[in-house]
Amino acid sequence: MIEGLPVLDAHMHLDPMGNPKMALKRFIESGGSHLLIVHKPYDHIETPDIGGYERSFGVTIDMCKMANSLGVKAWCVIGPYPGELPHLANRIGPEKAEELHIEALSRAFIHIENGDALGIGEIGRIHFPVSQELQGSCDRILEHALEKASDLECPVVLHTESLHSNPNLMEHLAKMIDRTGMDRYRVIKHYSGPDLIDPSANLGISVSLQCRRETLKILLGSENDHLLETDFIDDAHRPNIVMPPDTVPKKIRWAHELGLLDTSRHERLMIDLPEKVLGVDM
Repeated sequence: MIEGLPVLDAHMHLDPMGNPKMALKRFIESGGSHLLIVHKPYDHIETPDIGGYERSFGVTIDMCKMANSLGVKAWCVIGPYPGELPHLANRIGPEKAEELHIEALSRAFIHIENGDALGIGEIGRIHFPVSQELQGSCDRILEHALEKASDLECPVVLHTESLHSNPNLMEHLAKMIDRTGMDRYRVIKHYSGPDLIDPSANLGISVSLQCRRETLKILLGSENDHLLETDFIDDAHRPNIVMPPDTVPKKIRWAHELGLLDTSRHERLMIDLPEKVLGVDM
């Protein structure tokens, strides 16, 4: 904690083939206290069938349990990663690939109902060039997830392409969210930057900002509040990618020291906002 205040990293991956205990140690020693651990594909687990997804989800749930055992208050979100769909479509065919992702979502929702996971993520759209057919498949999978998440009132973390590659992305997502009855603020577009800080750009969809100094300065100079993340992937071959696991607490401390952040704004960012968006007790 920083001066007794909670610090949440809203998007971190942990991997048993990486060094998750060291990542957590760095996070805690720098002042971090709360984590949203996000599912990712694991190199040591193939997912050509539903059994693979069950095993993979189990790893993320276990990583979350480990984090809690080491003193972090952690929650996890699980779901089929959209970036896996092209390879899966090549392997078993596009229709079966889509069906498998929907079945994987069904299993993920069972874990949510059982209390093993907080929500769904990261799911959504493919961030690299693919056919319209594959992106259409992603949209159908995502809309299915949003409908069920709306029923369960759980958060959904999105992986998507950038605004640069798709300027109409937020309008597309907003329409889809509204069709399902999901509250826009319960849907989180992760890996976001300053261009989505203003409500006119994010359209009421929650965003999780990469916790970079310039981005944090822009955020704190506005009246808008957003989640902060590292997207640390815990890859032994690429340490500190995407950002080091101690980044959020270090940047928050830096903002306090420069007078950019006071206790009241800190509580808005790290207590009020996560409780509203994620539905957790900070």
